[in-house]
Amino acid sequence: MILDRPITNERRQSARYEMNLPVDIVQESGNILSASTRNISSNGLQVVCDTWVTNEIEPRGIQSHSINHLRFKIVAQLPVEDTTMKLYANCRVVSVHRLSQDEYILSLVFLNFENGTEGALEKFINQYNDINVIHKGVVGE
Repeated sequence: MILDRPITNERRQSARYEMNLPVDIVQESGNILSASTRNISSNGLQVVCDTWVTNEIEPRGIQSHSINHLRFKIVAQLPVEDTTMKLYANCRVVSVHRLSQDEYILSLVFLNFENGTEGALEKFINQYNDINVIHKGVVGE
């Protein structure tokens, strides 16, 4: 039986778009780590990083320690129309998944934006509409 209703256990609030963009992770110490995005939405993004970067983010080991305290800034160049716009966002790590021996995915939620760059994110996402959607967010019931 096919249902026309959205899946109610889906937690995403907005559509995610598959993107492979370089991103800098700026730690509180000022240390800058390089990673790349896996996907992005208006509420957050997933980044792919190697073991070295993951260990720099959480030296005690991500697999064996809580991650809800991990916060940092991300800086990314978003291609918008014929130009690029910078995104500065403070983020919190929501989850970590190990893909392979040397590859991790960090799921990040945006806490706030700096320098009004939420407008850059909005313009960036609006240009994709339904292109490259991984999963559309659930429309409330």
